[in-house]
Formats: sequence, C-alpha cells, structure tokens
Amino acid sequence: MFRKIGLVFLALPIVLTGCWDRHELNDQAIVLGWGMDLTEDGEYLATANLVLPLASKSGGQQGGQQGGPSGFMTESAYGKNNRDAEQNMQRKLSRVLFPGHRRNIFIGEKLAEKGVFSIMDEYGRSPMVRPRSNIFVVKGGTAQEAMSIAYQLEANPAIAVQKIQEKSGAPISRSLLDFFIMANGTGCGVMPALTIESPEVNTDKKTPNDSPPQTTLSLYGAAIFNEKLKLAGYLGYDEFWVRLWITNRLNFRNFTTLVNAVDADKPGGKAADALSGATRGQTVSINVDTFKSHITPVMTGELPRFRILLEGNGYIEENDSPLDLSKLANVQKVEIRMNQYLEAKIKKVVTKVQKDFKCDIFGLGDTIHHRHPYQWKKLASDWDTIFPDIDIDIKVKLNLTGTGLTGESLLPARDGGEGK
Repeated sequence: MFRKIGLVFLALPIVLTGCWDRHELNDQAIVLGWGMDLTEDGEYLATANLVLPLASKSGGQQGGQQGGPSGFMTESAYGKNNRDAEQNMQRKLSRVLFPGHRRNIFIGEKLAEKGVFSIMDEYGRSPMVRPRSNIFVVKGGTAQEAMSIAYQLEANPAIAVQKIQEKSGAPISRSLLDFFIMANGTGCGVMPALTIESPEVNTDKKTPNDSPPQTTLSLYGAAIFNEKLKLAGYLGYDEFWVRLWITNRLNFRNFTTLVNAVDADKPGGKAADALSGATRGQTVSINVDTFKSHITPVMTGELPRFRILLEGNGYIEENDSPLDLSKLANVQKVEIRMNQYLEAKIKKVVTKVQKDFKCDIFGLGDTIHHRHPYQWKKLASDWDTIFPDIDIDIKVKLNLTGTGLTGESLLPARDGGEGK
C-alpha cells in the first residue's frame, strides 16, 4: 500500500510540471521592429519586422546581400491601437507574434505631429515591451517606409538604426526609457529621428556584382515633443549632440572648425570666423572621446540662472591649416579656436530650444529639484513658461591630449606653411 502511494507521489512532479501554454520556437514569429503610422482617415497602421527562419539558419547575413533574399519580412495591419492592430495582424501569420525581442519602435511623422500619447500606454504597461528599447521618429516619412528598406550591412533595418545611433555617440538602447522619464518629469520628451535618404549621386550598375549607393536609412538628429507629447520640431545631426553633452550622455564626437591665417598671428582670432563652419578656408578636426557636464543653478533674483561648464578631452585627427602642431603654442591656438566655435554653436542650439520649442530637454528643472527642492516647489507648476526666459551661461573647456603621428603641417612654407 505504502509502495503504491510512494509511486503516485513520485509521478506527480512529472505530471504537474511544465508550461501548459508554451509556444515552441518554430511556432513563434519573432518581432525585432514595430512601427505605428496614422492614416488620412485617422486609423492606425501597425507594421512589424519579423525574423525569417531560413535567414537565421544561414547566419542572418542574407539581408545584407544586394539583390539577394532578405533576412526579414514585413507585415502590417490596421487597428484602433497597438494591441488591436497586433490581433488583426495575427490572422495573416502562421506563427504567434512574439514581441519579447522587440528592439526598436518606429513612429511616422504624421502620428508624431498629432501626438504619441495615444499609443505610448502599451509600451509602458505591457511586460512584453522592453523599457530599454529604442524609439524613433521617421522625419518626412512613415514607419512602414523605413521598416521596408533592406539595409545592406545588417539582416534587419530594425537592428541597423539602433547601431547607427550608437555609432553617432548616443547612449545605447534606452531612448524609450528616457522618453518616459522626461515625459513624467519636465513634461517634454526627446526621441531620435531618422530619415530615408537617396544617394548623393546616382550610379548605374554596369555588372551584376556592382554595388552602387542605394536609398537607405540615416540618423537625422532628435525629435522634440512638447508637454502634450506632440512633435514640436527637430534638432539636426549637427545639433542633437548638444543636449547629450549637457546631460552627460555623449560618448564621442568629431568636430571641425576653421583655423584662418589670423590664428598664426594671435591666439584664437575672431570667433565670428569660426562660425562659418568647415565649408571654406583651412580646417582642423578633433576627436573628443571624454565628455563632462557641470550644471550649477544660481537661485538669486526672481528667475533662476544657470552656469554650465562643458569639458572634454580629445586629440587632433586632421590638420589642413598652416599651423605647425609640434609647437605647444599652436596646439593651444587650436584649443582656443575650438572652444570659441563650440561655445557659439552650443549657445545657438540652446537658444533655439528655449525660444522655438520652449521645452526643457536639458534637465535643468530636475537639477533645481535635486539641489533646491523647496524652491522647486514654487517653480514647478510654471516651469514651462519660466524656462524660455532663464539666463544660461555656457563655457566650453577642451583639452587636446594628442596631435597624431605628424606634428608639422604638410602645407609647404611657400603656400603659407610655417618654415623650420
């Protein structure tokens, strides 16, 4: 009798354990990218990038072959919201949609202009959405267009845009989380923005193996959302890094500025000369790989003021000027010129954000909240009207730690280079 009872208890773990509602891997449609657009009649159009099983078995590189089989498939469906569109999409798929590996979310520009509050709830509520995912706005286009373009270097365009963002010095895989934090803080929000770009020069294929430039995805900059989570405007590729530096999130960046003949006579020259960028004259390019930001709120007077010190360490990568960079004095001239250029550039972007967008995307309000919580209680309710008028003093201090393998300028002395 006891032997029979023991056998029953031994058998129970075998019977009772296991996942009764499991889905085998070959029964799942793995979603790597998800997009939402707003149609002309007000409906939502959802698009999913799904991993192709055959492409995965062959290493996932087929999507990068020009003219070859793609490593992903794109499916779409209309719906009242994310979940309704997903359900409508499911009726066209032989496998169960699995969004647990969803890395990137795409928002069409028209939907961003109307406001993203209507679709963001699912991204913060569903346990199947990774909070460290990336979310992008497609400037001048739709999410479906961006997700349908085969990217040559990656098997899936959803992976490509994430890597492009990382290679531009932005933080890794957390723009969705950052958006939620900002929206629940100062009320504004920032998302990376991408565009669909055609080749600068169209070149025809002369043989089947030729690989001319194609229409591709490109990082545009950042999309700014107001307190109603509606698109307020964009910061371009030459502007979006300013916010990352001020908020201590910029990883690396290359800067190029003019170094005119006046720099050979006195340090720095005229700051206005550097503001024209690198489109003419003689230039110097530096690579900055260490960034620091120090924000100090000054709580005197009716309105708060801010002092922002931006520091960085870098090295010179290219010198098209006549300066002999083996001389310390000339390196200091480049530092002064670069600091002038960056200060003017950063102030211009900050002013644009204050006057055009009127959104505190730099976290200045949060700085007051952390350091002066009692004063912040008086400012919090009116911060959106106070922020555009506050005074922000910005100083840039770059330290050049290297000049490369060659110190002297390659420009001959007869053409303006410094003689030995």
